[in-house]
Amino acid sequence: MEKGEHLKRQNRPTMLQLQYLQRLSRVEKKRGAQGSIAESYGVNRSTVNRYFKNCIERGILTESLEFTAAGEEWLERYTKLYENLEKYLEEIGAKPEEIEESLDVMVENIDIHMLELMINAYTEKKSVYKKKENELDQEIQHNLQKCERHPVVFRLYRMNKKQGQGRDSMAMRGFEDIAKIVQEKGESYLELKLKEMAAHSRVSGEMMAGKLKTLKYEHNEVLEEARIENNIVKIPMEACRIHRWTGIGTMGIVPVTVTCSVGPMHMPESTALLYFWV
Repeated sequence: MEKGEHLKRQNRPTMLQLQYLQRLSRVEKKRGAQGSIAESYGVNRSTVNRYFKNCIERGILTESLEFTAAGEEWLERYTKLYENLEKYLEEIGAKPEEIEESLDVMVENIDIHMLELMINAYTEKKSVYKKKENELDQEIQHNLQKCERHPVVFRLYRMNKKQGQGRDSMAMRGFEDIAKIVQEKGESYLELKLKEMAAHSRVSGEMMAGKLKTLKYEHNEVLEEARIENNIVKIPMEACRIHRWTGIGTMGIVPVTVTCSVGPMHMPESTALLYFWV
């Protein structure tokens, strides 16, 4: 493996996987460490084994679970990246419960080189950003409002994901893949189009179909219910936090709470972070 090649791979670690490796780096006796590491993080030993095997195949670890020179560089780089991203999210006003989910989403979905460019640009111009934060947000909002209908890609991610769960919220099944930013009567909205979703009944096992029932969005630390008209959910753009990142583009974030009705059953409320990319 050539120097730097391992840093360009698309197989990016989750925060939990990074913690496995950080713990391994602190253990003197590497062989047999999988069991204690798995116990520490409440996962199966096989989960840790599989990830370490993947790291061996990628040249991060040796067969004896020692870090290669490339692996030490890789671990140090990702550890520093997570630390810097956490500081960045804190400084831009992300809430504590949002930060861990946001870190995972950003590191797994955005190339490490792009993230480092973003952090470096932010660090170099931090004083300028602080002075013009409100002006920048207003500028982005104004530019988005110029277009009557602007298509955007979006995802709903679990805010309180348990071990072994997927990252996507089940509520994603209830929406069409593409959303729109719509300018209407002097106001702008993020519009999500509903579609029928299916789920198995936990009682009878039957397949049932239904649609999202309610969506509440957080605005000024208050949950407000979104309007749903003709299968369209409207979230005011003023409730979304908008950020423009060097080399990445514009991203919006808003915490939401959704409920769904499937057949005669009602699914419990679930909270998620709604991300959209312009």
